[in-house]
Amino acid sequence: MRKLAFALLAAAGVAALVAGFVTRGSGPASANASSHREAPLISEDPTADNTDVYAFRSPDKPDTATIISNWIPGEDPAAGPNWYTFSPTARYDVYVDKNGDGKPDITWYFRFRTGAPTAFLGNTQQT
Repeated sequence: MRKLAFALLAAAGVAALVAGFVTRGSGPASANASSHREAPLISEDPTADNTDVYAFRSPDKPDTATIISNWIPGEDPAAGPNWYTFSPTARYDVYVDKNGDGKPDITWYFRFRTGAPTAFLGNTQQT
């Protein structure tokens, strides 16, 4: 009886999987998205970890948008005296799709250079 119950449960599971694939297609679609701190590849380069992007209508100019991007927010910037900096070897990219076709209509690239140490800030001043 136990073997029969197990076989029925396994068959039901397989049927549910097959039904899911038939109704949705061959499987989940691929996605292009930023990885977060727990992702294997970005954990090797935390200074390039883009985690969040916010976009909203600017309250002072309603015909414009404000875009805010976060990099490495898990490292608290108030945790001095070790303030965190942008990587001088990474290129930080922000893409904006204005018409919903999934392709960037506007692209901003940022690179940072570390300046000479200044007082208590150490070498955290960047251009």
